[in-house]
Amino acid sequence: MAELQAGEHIGGRYRLEQRLGAGGMGEVWLAELHGAGAFRRRVVLKLLAPERRGDERLASMLADEARMVGLMHHPGIVAAIDYLETEEHGPIFVLEFVDGASLRAILKSLRQRGAAMPEQLAVYVGAQIAHALQAAHTAPLQIIHRDVAPDNVLISRVGAVCLGDFGVARASGNWEITNPGSAPKGKRAYMAPEQAMGRQVGPAADLFALGRVIFEATVPGPKLTKVLERATALRPEDRQQSAAELAAELLVACPPPLEPEVLLARWLSQNAGEVLLTRSTSHGAQRFSAPPAGHAPRAPELFKSVPKPSRTWLKVAVAAALVLSLAGFVNARGGTRFVTAAFAGVPSQHGELRITSKPLEAEVYIDGSLRGTTPLNVDLSTGKHSIRLGSPRMERFLAAEIFIRDGVEHHLDVDLSE
Repeated sequence: MAELQAGEHIGGRYRLEQRLGAGGMGEVWLAELHGAGAFRRRVVLKLLAPERRGDERLASMLADEARMVGLMHHPGIVAAIDYLETEEHGPIFVLEFVDGASLRAILKSLRQRGAAMPEQLAVYVGAQIAHALQAAHTAPLQIIHRDVAPDNVLISRVGAVCLGDFGVARASGNWEITNPGSAPKGKRAYMAPEQAMGRQVGPAADLFALGRVIFEATVPGPKLTKVLERATALRPEDRQQSAAELAAELLVACPPPLEPEVLLARWLSQNAGEVLLTRSTSHGAQRFSAPPAGHAPRAPELFKSVPKPSRTWLKVAVAAALVLSLAGFVNARGGTRFVTAAFAGVPSQHGELRITSKPLEAEVYIDGSLRGTTPLNVDLSTGKHSIRLGSPRMERFLAAEIFIRDGVEHHLDVDLSE
């Protein structure tokens, strides 16, 4: 089958403008809805890739997504607009177009400058997504998203926050039959342990994923850290009882500013404006980018990007080769090796922990909070920390305690295959 082209009309009234994404199963297009008279509206189309248009299973999945999203009506959920079944192009799911960027693109832009979102704005985004999840969890189908990740959190240029892509969502209590040994759906870095092990999941799995998203977006203070540690607890019963409860705890830990949408829009324009891409339209090229320097409203100092903890001390120490000691610890069980290299002459109030594992992508919990998957580098405050590392799919975890010293680089290498 021929590939779709910009300018092509499909579904009777949709003119394709730009392919936003494509994969082995489907495509996502920015399109323009042509209504009666001069009515026009930008929308997003999800449809099967040309070589997959005869796949009944994928067509059924897209139809299920359209049906579920169509049942949900909430300002924090990307709205369903239309669903068509065409002979030439197969099923087409039409969605609201959010004029902005994904949180993934925003965070990538910030990381390139060693920055993160201000805590108040990250909490506001997280609370908005929690409200959207509450609506999904309590909808007639009690829908579990199962793929809450920065890719699916959308922030518009006017500061609206939306949750999208319910493509792997399932109704609560609807057990999905999969092929034995098949990987669980969703992004592993944000999966709750029960989801990673292929077990039936409930709303608590979405809370876990949202906690991970907020952890990634900002440098949390003590109060926010406590809320996020509860959201990312290993056991579902130890997490908040609902998305509404998580939203309330977030806003108590870090109250939102006045007019948060306005401030979020200004901050986005000034700190990650380059992710607001130019898009071609049927009326010629229209620039959807940040305002020129000096023309954007000035954001309060409170909402400048937060710098990530500096590692300059480590670079200086390595360059000077001020290695004073080397200590080794071997734990025969699980093949764990722990090595500490101390550096002197450099002032520091924290140490760095570098964690690797075999196999890779083991989950790492530090002081009860999921911090990511291996390989992982983290800056920790001085003092004792508990480490739990393992693979939910292998059902194997190892635990240890380490003492972080000032100006010290620590290495932890774990072999889970033994």
